Amino acid sequence: MSFLKQKNSLSWSKVFSVLSIAILSGIFMTALHLLSNQSYMQPGFWGVWLFKTITVIASLFVPILIGMDYKKDSKVPNRSILFLLILDLLIQLITPIFSNQIISRPELYLLRSSTGIFLSYIGILLIGPFIIGIIKQHSLEKIRRILIIIFIIFVAANMILGQDIMGFSHGQNLIWYLYLFVIGYWIKNENWSKVSKLNLSLLLILSLIGSFISSWLTTNKVNYDPHHGMTLTSHYLGSIISSQPLFLITAILSLILLNKILKQSVYLKVSNIFTFGLVLILANNPKLIIFSFSWLQGFVDHTSTIINVIVIILITSIIVLLVQFVYSKLIIFNNNFKPLKNFSFDLSHANKYLKRIATAWHFWLLLGLSWVITVLSMSKLWNWDINMTQWIIIHREPIIFINIIILLAIFGIIWSILNRYWYSLIITMTAYIIWLIATFIKIDFRSEPILPSDMSMVTSMSELLNMVSSKLIIGALVAIVILAILAIWIQRKDQHKIHLTFKMRGFILLAAVLSLGSFFTANHPKTPIALLLEDIEDKPYFYAQLRGAKLNGTLLQFANNLDVTIMQKPDGYSKAKMAQLSKKYQNIAAEINKTRTNNDMSKQTVIFNLSESFSDPAKVPNLTVHGNPIPFIRQMKQSTPAGEMLTSGYGGGTANIEYQTLTGMAINNFSPTLPTPYSQLVPYQKTAPAFTDLFDYKTGIHPFSANLYSRKQVYKKFGFDKFYHLVDGNKLSYTEKIENSPYISDESAYKQTLKVMNDHQGGQFINLVTMQNHMPFDDYYKNNDYSVSGTAYTNNSHKQQIENYTQGIHYTDVALKQFIEKIDSMDRPITFIWYGDHLPGLYNGDSMQKYGLQLHETDYFVYSNKYSRQQNSSLPKTKIVSPNNFAAMALYKMNMKVSPYYALQTKVYTDLPAMTLDSFNSAKNNSVNSSSEYVDENGKLVNDLNKNQKEIMHDYELLQYDITAGKQYSLKNGFMKMPK
Repeated sequence: MSFLKQKNSLSWSKVFSVLSIAILSGIFMTALHLLSNQSYMQPGFWGVWLFKTITVIASLFVPILIGMDYKKDSKVPNRSILFLLILDLLIQLITPIFSNQIISRPELYLLRSSTGIFLSYIGILLIGPFIIGIIKQHSLEKIRRILIIIFIIFVAANMILGQDIMGFSHGQNLIWYLYLFVIGYWIKNENWSKVSKLNLSLLLILSLIGSFISSWLTTNKVNYDPHHGMTLTSHYLGSIISSQPLFLITAILSLILLNKILKQSVYLKVSNIFTFGLVLILANNPKLIIFSFSWLQGFVDHTSTIINVIVIILITSIIVLLVQFVYSKLIIFNNNFKPLKNFSFDLSHANKYLKRIATAWHFWLLLGLSWVITVLSMSKLWNWDINMTQWIIIHREPIIFINIIILLAIFGIIWSILNRYWYSLIITMTAYIIWLIATFIKIDFRSEPILPSDMSMVTSMSELLNMVSSKLIIGALVAIVILAILAIWIQRKDQHKIHLTFKMRGFILLAAVLSLGSFFTANHPKTPIALLLEDIEDKPYFYAQLRGAKLNGTLLQFANNLDVTIMQKPDGYSKAKMAQLSKKYQNIAAEINKTRTNNDMSKQTVIFNLSESFSDPAKVPNLTVHGNPIPFIRQMKQSTPAGEMLTSGYGGGTANIEYQTLTGMAINNFSPTLPTPYSQLVPYQKTAPAFTDLFDYKTGIHPFSANLYSRKQVYKKFGFDKFYHLVDGNKLSYTEKIENSPYISDESAYKQTLKVMNDHQGGQFINLVTMQNHMPFDDYYKNNDYSVSGTAYTNNSHKQQIENYTQGIHYTDVALKQFIEKIDSMDRPITFIWYGDHLPGLYNGDSMQKYGLQLHETDYFVYSNKYSRQQNSSLPKTKIVSPNNFAAMALYKMNMKVSPYYALQTKVYTDLPAMTLDSFNSAKNNSVNSSSEYVDENGKLVNDLNKNQKEIMHDYELLQYDITAGKQYSLKNGFMKMPK
């Protein structure tokens, strides 16, 4: 390769360095939001936009230049490629650790699909000499003709059909880079003497202007329909597609002109090659730039555009030149470093290695059996649905691979101990099949796969076996005996026995144990295994374990549940401390009860109503709602104790809000590895205290399936007498839906609630969880009376969904008004707490880092009906509350005396700020918890609690730990006892 030779002129090398600096500058400007900071359509905006487009065009120069440089006998830059691959892997692993809170968005990327571009770059470096050898067998005229034909098809497909029939895949694959590489070979060998520099310059100017126009049109697409007018379908802030015909023409004309000006062969140095590879790695990891240069962001935000551009170019110039200098010095070291001295991606020995791999049939047998059994087991979970099986094989292959890795690790442990391949193989596969059969049996009984918490039942083996057919047990024992005999026979007959050395056995055992042990940190943020599982889209679905098993396989779903710590033990926790705490709050309860006159819950009816996905869209930043879809709710919020509820979810997390309202426990007190208490905690608690304990009769209503979040087990644990839901619960009497909606309407849910109230005349508690406004927000309703505008959404699809959602909450408003009128006519005291659980996940135009708090505030009100003596009573704090405050708020509103437990809950409500998980971290739900966040009555973040608040918070943590993870001393020392 020519760049390994010593030459005096470095002109082309300088060109390559300038290209690297320009592209890296574009990457920095994009990552640091320089374009989004500009006033739309102003000179600064156009300046940055044009520079961004130029840098994307510049990225096309590189593969063309390499094609101009390579020869048939060029040496592949093996060590540069190795270092780039290692560097890319390290950055991929390390970046999420330091930048976990930075959400990846399209506008952070200069080049679309830069991972594919980086791998394509590595690809042409590896196979370039081989490609040159092939194309040199053909005449230049033939090569020119083929290139022109491909270009014509490329242009026609893009401009006329809008299709990528050449397989260039938006410039992100090897086919596109090979095409550019061959163009480079053609430019180098073509005779350009008859083409004048002036003509080339004029054509280049026209092509560049056309490129700017093309770039704008492809990244700022608009759509028109008579209902919504003109709307954006893609955004100018997004990454730019590099494989545009005019971009290619501009690159070719530029290099032909440069070739005529320089009048010399292309000469590129190894440091040039390495540096551009590093630039592509950074293009794929803008979060690393954001984190590493966070100090520069403030400067960019408060400085003029021209100064910003100059500073960024200076910084990137320093980076590029410094990397080239350091790498050129490292080459000397590399040439004398023994492990790297003879390193090569030499493909001439590939056949030898391929033959070795192909004949390792012991390994392929193990791998094949593992794959087949895993895929069949996942298909069985989907009832052998062929379409789902196909989807799993095609789209969940990394998940299948992780299941296989777990199985291989188990095999490795057995093999390292026995040192007999066939014994180990048959033991492993037999155990896997038994595991799967046991899992299917459990699913039939409880709609849930085997979980780590089930391992405690192994000590009750006789009881478990009684649940299984005796024929199945006998059949399994016979099969095990047959397999054991088969293993012994094959092990003796196998002529290619594998005997491991002691060192190899130790290595395999260590690797297997470490692999399995890593899952004990799978739910800890930023650990390597957590980052890996997130990258392959492992979705634990803690709230729906069967769904998790279907999507992740039984082994991975089991492993997902290994890393669960309920709560960190607070300082000072002990039996004596809890007794002391009980006495403390008995005294506080006595003080509170001096002003409370009501101590009879038997005549009280309390309703908690979780309104699915409800939140007033008019409060969403950067969104305007035309019209008033919820006049009644807004009126209620003016006339009753009401405000905003701080939710821990966005677009989901319903059960976590419901758990907090019913128990008074705060989700942010739990360990990060317990994201869903309903399914991970409550079913396994010996006793699970809840607000329901204060009532003799309690009913749950959820007009949907109860399988999600283990609601059936949870409601049973909480002592609900009846649970109305679909499928197999107490039968719902009202199941009407609105037009084409798949969900039971709120009107039907309220009718069901009224029926439950009329069927039981005494006091009672009702927990109503509606479903009408659940996602997806498709076009269910014939008329949409409310339109929206603004930048809270980025495309027409989200705009339409927001309008569909707004129409749905209007129907909620109408149904709620009718329900309030009905309970006002009842001759019994009723306390009604109505709240939305989370916002719909529709506002993709609003940054979670900037608007996290507003996107985690929903509406609530506390209402007492006209019969209640407390109808006009107020509450001490209403503007911003937490869902864990609702029980204390209900007792306060009813003027009800409290137990020591609810005395503490009252202090948490009145003296502490509202609390939740970090709203600004992300929009994920039912994943590992983030840190705590406190918000005061004015909607401001509280950075530090005062001394009194810290004491109450510590007491709260002690009680929550005792009940959920400790010895439950508080349940035995009078903490829960209500006054008479």
